Amino acid sequence: MTDTISKFVIKRRDSNHSWDVKDLVSSVKWTTDMNYSAGELDFDLLEVNDGFGIKNGDVVMFEWNGHKIFKGYVFKVDLKAGKTYSVTAYDGLRYFKSSDSMVFPVSTLGQRFNTICRYLNVPHKVIKAPSHKLKSELDDNKSYFSMLQSAINSTYTATGERYFLRDNYGTVELRRFPHLQLNWIIGDKSLITDYTLTRSIDQSANVVKVVKSSTTKGKKKVATEQATGNTIKKWGKLVHIEQTSKKLNEAQMKALAKHTLKRLNKQTTQLKITAIGNYQLQAGNSIIVDVKDLKDVGVGTKRYLIRKAVHTFGSDYHVDLDMEW
Repeated sequence: MTDTISKFVIKRRDSNHSWDVKDLVSSVKWTTDMNYSAGELDFDLLEVNDGFGIKNGDVVMFEWNGHKIFKGYVFKVDLKAGKTYSVTAYDGLRYFKSSDSMVFPVSTLGQRFNTICRYLNVPHKVIKAPSHKLKSELDDNKSYFSMLQSAINSTYTATGERYFLRDNYGTVELRRFPHLQLNWIIGDKSLITDYTLTRSIDQSANVVKVVKSSTTKGKKKVATEQATGNTIKKWGKLVHIEQTSKKLNEAQMKALAKHTLKRLNKQTTQLKITAIGNYQLQAGNSIIVDVKDLKDVGVGTKRYLIRKAVHTFGSDYHVDLDMEW
């Protein structure tokens, strides 16, 4: 089957007027990113004299080979020489960049997510609802992304369950990751055309100090955890300070320090891959990677989490992936 745009429709948000522009678009690029970012669709559109002109706020619906890829809204339009529009559209997560002040009672991450989505009037869904109850919280002049990031981090610290946000063709979802564990392998003989492996201790730590301001003026409470393995000998002493204003007792501060040390006392391994395109290679999904040269440097066949995916559609459909394990 030849890769092709099966649907590309531009629709006015405040009326039923719509236009099929699949034969007029080019340079279509779709980006998904787990780092609290909206899904983005960039494309060029040929201007035609049929009474249609693309406008900010218009709805964009894009399908590739019959698969629903993107539904979102136009946020930027450039008219270039040669009667071509260069357009940037974002999915529903774009509205989570706005700032607000909200008071959350004792509630779960899913309940806070639902509260924000209802306020923004965004279609939404919780996948595998978390049960952990978060303490009441006042978020003053913070983005909705920041509010949910705080709740996601607190849920992870307490339970080890990791969540992220994703727009699924017009429905914003709170998902546990990896969301979809793809049961196929990409490697030297399957899909991959280029890669870069990076190992780093730039964000690592082998000593963690949790610091909380004391009720006694000028004093602070500190809980310290230090690695018992050989990372200090190999890397030197890498200290991470975790500031907290929460009402934690000494045991809770110690537990937070241990959990943070466990998370940071290791090198990060990132893999950037360019591969033949497949729409399922999206941020939040995972895939098995098998590359001979990686085995030669001690990295065997592994399952990687996709942190970011940039799809470039066309006759040379390919995807650039940022991955980690």
